[in-house]
Amino acid sequence: MRFVLRQGTSTTARADATMLATLGLPGGGILRIGDTHVAVSPSEMRTINDIEISPSAFDNGAGSVGDAVPVMRAVVPAAASVQTQINGVPSQTVPVELAGVPVTAGERYRTEAGTIVVVSVEPSPTAVVTTTTVIGIELSPDGDSIEEGSSDDRAEGTSVLTAGLDNEYELLVGWLRLLVGDRPTAPGQRLAGIVISGPPGCGKGELVANGCRDLGYEIDTIDLRTVTTPERLLTKFEQAIAKAQPRSIIYLKRLDHLVGSDSTVRHQTAAVTRWLLDTVADIRGVAVVVGTRLSDLPVILDASELLPRTLPIAPPDRERRIALFASALGPGHNVDKARLANASPGFSALDISSAVLAARAATEGDLSTTAILEAIGATTPSLGTSNLGDVPTYGFDKVANLTDVKRTLTETVIWQLREPERFTRMGIEPPRGILLYGPPGTGKTYVMRALAHESGAAFFSIKGAELLDKWVGESERGVREVFSRARAVAPAIMFFDELDALAPQRGKSASSVTDSVVAALLTELDGIGDRGDVFVVGATNRKDLIDPALLRPGRLEVHLLLDLPSSEARAAFFAITSVPLAEDVDMVQLVSVTTGSSFADLEGVLRRAAIASMREDTSASRVSMRHLMTAVESKSAAGT
Repeated sequence: MRFVLRQGTSTTARADATMLATLGLPGGGILRIGDTHVAVSPSEMRTINDIEISPSAFDNGAGSVGDAVPVMRAVVPAAASVQTQINGVPSQTVPVELAGVPVTAGERYRTEAGTIVVVSVEPSPTAVVTTTTVIGIELSPDGDSIEEGSSDDRAEGTSVLTAGLDNEYELLVGWLRLLVGDRPTAPGQRLAGIVISGPPGCGKGELVANGCRDLGYEIDTIDLRTVTTPERLLTKFEQAIAKAQPRSIIYLKRLDHLVGSDSTVRHQTAAVTRWLLDTVADIRGVAVVVGTRLSDLPVILDASELLPRTLPIAPPDRERRIALFASALGPGHNVDKARLANASPGFSALDISSAVLAARAATEGDLSTTAILEAIGATTPSLGTSNLGDVPTYGFDKVANLTDVKRTLTETVIWQLREPERFTRMGIEPPRGILLYGPPGTGKTYVMRALAHESGAAFFSIKGAELLDKWVGESERGVREVFSRARAVAPAIMFFDELDALAPQRGKSASSVTDSVVAALLTELDGIGDRGDVFVVGATNRKDLIDPALLRPGRLEVHLLLDLPSSEARAAFFAITSVPLAEDVDMVQLVSVTTGSSFADLEGVLRRAAIASMREDTSASRVSMRHLMTAVESKSAAGT
């Protein structure tokens, strides 16, 4: 497929959504253009076959502006490590500038401050820079290499990623003082340090570096992603012990990397790490901070008595994302930070910093809310790859008619996420749950995904039967886990489809499992204060089968009927369909002959008509009335 190259400003290329879908990348991905690779996202384009790429992509061999060049989908691994040389670029911004960029050795990347040259990539030849990539930085051709995450690289600019972590900072500093000071312990108790856990890019390393800086402690960072053998790990630990002085911290970055090793290496490296903890426990004035994504690693190491405390850093929720945007923007910008936070579920602190930097690069003068929202749209949320919910790409404009339904959803969900003061002013608690009921195929799931887009919330779609497990306690644990994931990326909408299968009336089911699941759901639904900005929606074709306790006020209290679409709704559906209709299509007649059809039925009619049109003429680009009528008749004949 050929695209015409146009000049863009973002490191992420922009192309028409339909063209990308044809390439198998409906939500964006990686493309090979000429001699280089680019990340691309769908966007509205003036011409369907245009693609906007950055000046760096032109520099790296994509072609020239106006060229029509072949473009191919590419499968590119995540980069384990990237070595760079910088000219005029602050070292602490290199990870942000390259975040999400597919890089190849020898390529150059322009920034506002200067240029970044990629010297080497592992695995080669091309890989995508992620929040877990180890980035080496040469300050000059003859300078020393600084490993991303080391203490030398954290002297400046760390406050952006730690915004909103005031409580965690105070806890960390208190424990560091205790561990590096006299370490008061019970008889026989030995302490070596603490664990700080959380997903990549959420500020763990920056928090440790800030605490050490403010306390005046030295910090020695050991990144376990760079360690390939137990022997090398032991050497690094021995060197750290040898140079450790009183009032110093040994920071083990990404200890969870050990879990990904084969069993032999994992056990050997765990034993070496246990040796480090045992040794440090006997050295006054020195402590270990273990950074990991997994909070249960001390159990894996059998070292819980040496690491008695775990400090969790959760994925940024809505309130922390507001603080992160405020910190990244600095003073003097009149932007709607709450709206930005609503639009960025699944974003790590690093993602937010990256989006703001991208908006600065693309904007002349003061930053606007719109400019930052565009940058957010072009940024792939790194935490979205950890099963943290899906942000749909269409809104209420793609929902045919259903005016009353959309109004009710706006009043009950969007108002409380965007303008909670409306409810405070009236002295009431906003609704926390909705039940959608009606015949199959009437658009319940579709409407909810549109709502998630309009509200800027993460969207969790859970089939009722998926959570049911025959083993005692597993289904209840599943309920708790999905609510926990939703709270982590709030604001979030949890959509329980086929709720009647998950929560039937207690005492009437053949299995005791569902009774326990109903009890677990009631517990979570009643935890309004703990849930934060989490809204729960259930959907069913049989409202009468659901346990009544779930449907009372305070739980799923708003009940919305989505019935078979009226003639006005069917007309609206055909008016906004993406299927191209020929000029001979009689809309009045089409609406008339589809009486009694659900939205799913109408979608099936359009699909069958389009296939029939292509079967008749492989170059067909429109669907005629004849094909539509044949599709309607075949539906009627099949009884569907």
